[in-house]
Amino acid sequence: MVMALEQAKIAEQQLSVQAAGNVELQSQADILKGTVKLLEDQIIVYRSMADMTKQMSDAKDKACVEQIKAAKPTFMQNLGKYMTGGGIGAVLTIIVIAIL
Repeated sequence: MVMALEQAKIAEQQLSVQAAGNVELQSQADILKGTVKLLEDQIIVYRSMADMTKQMSDAKDKACVEQIKAAKPTFMQNLGKYMTGGGIGAVLTIIVIAIL
């Protein structure tokens, strides 16, 4: 009988320790759930930042391509330069021939 009472006392102490351990584990689980939620929010923010950075990069690339296209002379501009140069050269040639 004394042994049964001792075992009951020990079992009660173990139950108390396990209950306290359970409360501590539950608290840790809640903290971890909060940490996971914060990390998920952080991932969403980083993804949106990456998307915005990609959009900005694409816009800059497009602007650079447009600047390059604008800086290159077109076929008609080149043709006009060559025709003007050829005309001036022809006039100067005629003047030189006329003087001689």
